[in-house]
Formats: sequence, structure tokens, C-alpha cells
Amino acid sequence: MHVVLHVGAHRTATTALQHHMAEHRIELSDAGVVYWGPKITRGGLFRGAIGGVEGVMAWQERRFAGRCRMRADAVRKTGASHLVISDENMLGSMRAALEHTRLYTDAGRRVAAYAHGFDRHNITVALCVRDYVDWWTSAMAFRLMRGGPLPHTDLREHLVTQPRRWRHIVEELSRVLPDARVAVWRYESSAHASHRLVEELTGVVTPVSDAPRQNRRPTAAVLHDLMEACGIDPAKFHWPDGQFMPFAPHEIEALNAQYQEDLDWLSTGAGGFADYIDPPSAETEAPTDLGRGQPDDGDHRQLA
Repeated sequence: MHVVLHVGAHRTATTALQHHMAEHRIELSDAGVVYWGPKITRGGLFRGAIGGVEGVMAWQERRFAGRCRMRADAVRKTGASHLVISDENMLGSMRAALEHTRLYTDAGRRVAAYAHGFDRHNITVALCVRDYVDWWTSAMAFRLMRGGPLPHTDLREHLVTQPRRWRHIVEELSRVLPDARVAVWRYESSAHASHRLVEELTGVVTPVSDAPRQNRRPTAAVLHDLMEACGIDPAKFHWPDGQFMPFAPHEIEALNAQYQEDLDWLSTGAGGFADYIDPPSAETEAPTDLGRGQPDDGDHRQLA
């Protein structure tokens, strides 16, 4: 059986893909595709997966692996060809990324631990990447609503100069799971194209989704009011065109250059570490969500 581990990242339309698969669960099942989302993974399935990181004992790791193998084998016996498991917390957390000013510092170890429970099957690790300016801005806006750090100068400088890139995460995932396929795509071209991703990952065609975008970041007005309520002058930060933008123009330029290097690397073969499944055209190009929408109540949830 093919097991697809959709590991995120956060703030890359993961919830949209999860909603799409849940909405079409019956059609997918009829075509041999079983979907498990956060309600299952955080409802006990993934308990005990991360030993040595989250205080998990060795016997708990063994119990986790045995539980996953048993449930995956039960799915296989139904005749399913694919099991898709989606949970962005497999990579790590946004809070840790901001605290460490690094992208998912332990992504390889974490994903390898989760994959261990499905090692009897053909594994694909599915990852979506996003422009650094938008990703860090979205992460900061989301965390601000929960007492996260303000985008002060030192934090911004650390985020701009931190050496860890999406391509390093891709290489890390490939190295810790040498027998797995790593599939990568861009948020900018896929945020409104969950149906295309499902087809790419499973071969099953589902209807084009017309559902509204899920889990948008807090609006600029909400962030503005929050800062004032906390006694912080919003004028200390950038609000171009009325939108929340923590980075200065020269920082934006540097982050954009870093992201373009990642995309160039991916589009020229990713060093053999991954399959870049992004569409060649810009027909599905998605606008950023700077300063629009509602806060996401899903990204901060802990794994059970």
C-alpha cells in the first residue's frame, strides 16, 4: 500500500487540503484511498511517537509503531491502495520555529519517527513550501494572537539571516527516509488547488473545491487593536497598504532571494532528493493572505 504522510508545513493551506479530503472521503474511499486527518492523529494514533524529544519512553515508541502497523494493515486488507495521513505538526511547531528562529529544527527526526509506524508500506512524504516573507509574517501574526513575540528588530534580523532553508528540510527528510519518495510543491500555486494535489498524490480525481479559504491569519485591524490594547504603538511597525508587514524593504528583498534559490534548486531536480510536483503554469497562482481573514485555531493544537 502507498502511505502518504502530508507533513505540512504550517500556513501552507494544509487545512484546505484536509477539508477537501474530508469532504470527499466517500468518493476517495470508493477509489481505494483512505484519509486520516488531525482528528485521528491527535486522537491517540500518534501518542508516543517522538522518543527522546517529548519525554517519551522506548516502550511507548514501540506501542506507537505497533498501533500504526495494526491500523494500517487493517486498511490494506480492505483493498485500499493509498492511505493519506495529514498533520502539519509532524514537522514541529510554529512556536518552536519562532523561539529558535529556525525552520523546523528537528524535522527529519520527527518525520522519521512517525514514518516508522508505516515502514511496511511505500511511503511518500508530502511537503508544501512558501515564500519566506509570507510564511514568517503569517507565523508571527498567528502567534501574536497567543502571546507570541513582537516582530522586533533582533527577531527579524535572525529570521533573515538564519541559515536553514526549505531545501535543507527536503534533504533532511530524504536522508532519514532513503526509501521514501519526497514530493514538494509551492503554496503560491496550490492554495486553491487541493483537487490537483489529491490527484498528484493518489491518482484520484476529485471535484474542484469552491470552499472559502480556511484558517486565514488575523486581520490587520485585529492586530492593530491587539497592539494598542497591550500598550504597544502600532506605528513602530510597517503597515504597507494598511497590511501587517513586519519586514523592512531590504529584509523582504533578501528573503525573496533566498526563496528563489530554493525554487531554482527544486525546479532543476532538487539534487535527486525530491520530486517537485508544482505546475509549470501560473494559472492557479494564489495571492498572499497578508492581513486578511480570521485567526487559525488549528496550527497551535498539540499532538495527543
